Amino acid sequence: MSSEPAPQGLGPIDDDTLDEGCYYLSKLGLSSVEVGKRFEIPASEVTRRRDRFQSGLKNGRFVEDPASLEFWRSIREEAEGNVKVTFVSGKGFHHAWRSDMVKFDGPTLLGIYESCKEFLNLDPSARFLQYEAPKNYDPLAMQREIAKAVVVVGNLLEEKWKEEQKKPRRP
Repeated sequence: MSSEPAPQGLGPIDDDTLDEGCYYLSKLGLSSVEVGKRFEIPASEVTRRRDRFQSGLKNGRFVEDPASLEFWRSIREEAEGNVKVTFVSGKGFHHAWRSDMVKFDGPTLLGIYESCKEFLNLDPSARFLQYEAPKNYDPLAMQREIAKAVVVVGNLLEEKWKEEQKKPRRP
């Protein structure tokens, strides 16, 4: 374990994980200053850690993994406010990034919103009579995820409503 202070709200981060994060976030186009802000460390340390991870890749201590790149991409997305949303529709459970959901039209968003609200109003023990339970089911996890979707989709609907109000009306 590292003796360095962890970013606020987290336990200690081990050196290898921090090195990996500095490497992959840099690879995703963030500058050393931007990565440093996220980890609350100086840019010079980000550079040192990124270089140390690259050295570990060259000498075989680490292996570059596409799954790790995707993991750090999702960390970056969520840190920038682009949350991944799990929502429910008549066809089951779905996942989407907020940035993708912004592209949906109003009626589609409203349908998602209504499906999610309906799901939250179901009797918790009867939920999966109508919907198939997802893999690794945690009974409280879906409640939390769908509740989060209601907030995100509700905000998107509000943004769409405001955009519509700004448009000139045709006689």
